[in-house]
Amino acid sequence: MHSHRPTAAAVYSALALVALVAGPPVVLLGFLDPPHIPTGAELATPGDPAFLVNALLATAWLCWLMFTWSVLAEVVRRLRNVHDRAVLRTPFQRLAAHLITTIAISSVAPAPQAVAATVTVAATPMDASEVAQEVAISEAARHTTYRVKPHDTLWEIAKTHLGDPMRYREIVKLNEGRQMADGATFTSDGWIRPGWVIRMPSDAKEPEPQHAQVHVVREGESLWDIAERHLGDGKRYREIFKLNKGRAQHDGGQLTHPGEIEAGWRLRLPEQAPADRAAEQAVAREPAPVPRETVTPRAIETPAALPAHAAPRVGIALPEGGVVGLSFAAGIAVALAAVRVRQRVRRPIPGASEAVQIVALPKPEPAVQAVDEEFRQSTDPVPDDYDLVKDSFTTKPPATLDVGIRADRVVAVNLCLNLCLNGGGAEDVVRALFTALVAQAEAHRVELVLSRDDAAELFGDDWDALAMHLPGLTLTPTFDDAVTHVASEHIHRTELLQDAEVGDLAAFRASRPDELVPELVLVGRLTGRDPSYLESFMEYAPRLGIGAILLGTRLAEAGCEVGTDFRAVGGDLNGTDLFHLSQQEAIVFQRRIAMQHGYEEPAEDEPAAEIPVVENAQATTRVRLLVLGEVRVEIDGEPVDIPTAKGMEMLVLLAVHPNGRTREEICAELWPDVGEPQAGYRFHAALSDLRKRLWAATGTTRKETNFIEAESGTYRIDRQHVWIDLWEFHRALAEARKATDPEAKAAALDRAAEVCRGHLADGAPYLWIDLDHRDPLTLTSVRTLLQLGGIHEKAGRPKRALEVMEQALTLDPINEAAAAAVIRLLIGLGRRDEARLRAQHLNAHLASLDLEPAPATKATLRQLQVLGRV
Repeated sequence: MHSHRPTAAAVYSALALVALVAGPPVVLLGFLDPPHIPTGAELATPGDPAFLVNALLATAWLCWLMFTWSVLAEVVRRLRNVHDRAVLRTPFQRLAAHLITTIAISSVAPAPQAVAATVTVAATPMDASEVAQEVAISEAARHTTYRVKPHDTLWEIAKTHLGDPMRYREIVKLNEGRQMADGATFTSDGWIRPGWVIRMPSDAKEPEPQHAQVHVVREGESLWDIAERHLGDGKRYREIFKLNKGRAQHDGGQLTHPGEIEAGWRLRLPEQAPADRAAEQAVAREPAPVPRETVTPRAIETPAALPAHAAPRVGIALPEGGVVGLSFAAGIAVALAAVRVRQRVRRPIPGASEAVQIVALPKPEPAVQAVDEEFRQSTDPVPDDYDLVKDSFTTKPPATLDVGIRADRVVAVNLCLNLCLNGGGAEDVVRALFTALVAQAEAHRVELVLSRDDAAELFGDDWDALAMHLPGLTLTPTFDDAVTHVASEHIHRTELLQDAEVGDLAAFRASRPDELVPELVLVGRLTGRDPSYLESFMEYAPRLGIGAILLGTRLAEAGCEVGTDFRAVGGDLNGTDLFHLSQQEAIVFQRRIAMQHGYEEPAEDEPAAEIPVVENAQATTRVRLLVLGEVRVEIDGEPVDIPTAKGMEMLVLLAVHPNGRTREEICAELWPDVGEPQAGYRFHAALSDLRKRLWAATGTTRKETNFIEAESGTYRIDRQHVWIDLWEFHRALAEARKATDPEAKAAALDRAAEVCRGHLADGAPYLWIDLDHRDPLTLTSVRTLLQLGGIHEKAGRPKRALEVMEQALTLDPINEAAAAAVIRLLIGLGRRDEARLRAQHLNAHLASLDLEPAPATKATLRQLQVLGRV
């Protein structure tokens, strides 16, 4: 009703309400006699005019009473703020509700043109949609909503959706006192529960979807090529352009025209785009739509739209001869990331006298490095270690197992079937499949049953110490014991299905999702053993989620011969090149998985990286190269666009190598897949464009400086004309190591903290930078900030200590020592509410990694709890 003029509508409604409530009594009492009970004579003559007038008067008074009662009831409901109501059955109720609602909307609106967002009284049916629209518009103007997820904290929600974690107070203010769906009330303490729908400030933004498809532009690509490749139709390039127009890129550029894109830019793809990576298909694949009892392998094709030069390999050849799949690589990548994450979490605060220096991270074994690199190259974008570990957690058991490649397609078999292998290459194939399943056994997803004698044959006599730390492994004394264990599990699962009155394990999991029942796989050798007992119950095992991978005698289902070339002969896998690992390769990968679960190898001293400390230009130099954080070039304090992504990457490469690199070394890093002479042409073109841009921006000429000097075949940045934050960081760190007292060390470390804006070349997709440069520098930066924060705290400067510890958490949000220090400092500064939120945030991070707080952290959290009760 008058949706654009609520004030006028309220005036009209108020006048109508007054007229309808006060008008009838005035008219009826002022001009007519009151009705009376009809006499017998009047009833005998119902056609008499006096009788009809009396009846009409009685009806009018009755209608007035009913309407007045409806108005009073609606006013009371409104004053009590009662949201629930009975159905408005009579016209009087609907009219009263309509008038009161219209008046209420205007009375609580902050301005004449605004519609109140707190109206809870329903309007009449004819205006209900109109009022609901007004309420929705006002709600959207005032706030949005967010559903709390497990491990969420207000700090993290504010950081993700509002861009500033300190804005959590606005969320508290919007929700304080509100009753949630579970009956609990939102309090100022800020404790929240999963499932709550909380109000958010109106400027809250939805972050980019975690699994949004992103394409990294390659040299020579156009939007048409990208649309044709990912969306199947080049004409859909407009969708990609519209989605990315104006978005800032890592080199400072923006997409402003469909025909102008740069290599290295990250472009969002429409959500409906099909997955473009064979790795994603191999890692997160749904079961084949065939009966679980069948043994027909399922082949998944590499997308045909993928150009040959860009298609990730579906099989990964290892240095020592083994071959594994991309799904295997994903499992190993998660294990590596989990170890690194736990090291980050438990990294302590260095002592004031400790010398902090850049330490070269140990390189993994060649086979492990090969699968990790392949996973990263086939995953776009490459996730952060913490996100990779957190997102990989699932309790859903795998339904299939990738076993090999046939005609450039990944071949997978249902996991709960019997796969029997014979021949000279069978053992290496079983090692690969066993290791792949171990990598997926996290969170009770898979249980592997293996006897000790078969384990010694497959993996050696010294394997027991490693086996203790492999997830999902049940090691039995003999093969007969392994079969007995499987038979007992067969009986147990049959009883589970009978109790649940379902026909198979899939239906049981659907009916009882909280009860974890893993896939069960028996691994062993049948040769020389009687298979009759095993055959007696394995025929019905698939519906119970039980399968077997066996060497030797073929059971009633899938089986084949495996030659020394590892190609399957016979059966449904005929012609498949099977994945395989030697004994040594299998143990290397299993060791990495075991390290994720507490297995420790003898510690070795980590060698310090040789980082030359060079003279940096004066801080007042006109040209500044900032590589700590998002990469940018500044001239006279203003950012300057570099014409090509490779030109910017060349600057970063030379910044991390102060003494320079040869042309061949630069080409090997920037154009690894391009041979000579093309790589040389691209190098000189990028260098020429870079110099011309800097000359034009600074108004200088080649006579004054080339910005990148060439001497004896080595190219390096001109140290007299370019100031680099990374070099300043190295110099400050070197001075801190030489300092003899805490104050001198703190002064040097403060200089290092000043230039430490973020990770090295943060967000830049440089494949050469992570392990050798970015990761070691991030580790050193965090340790530098932790040490500096500790020095300031001991010196009685809690505010400065808090700033530094916050800076450390920005670089590494999951470092427990920094988080505990922030909580401790907030308590000391009397900021207990913030300390509680930080405690929630820390607990959520640790819980997501299945870790308990360290003893020192527990003491800080206990102190916070005690203060909360005071």
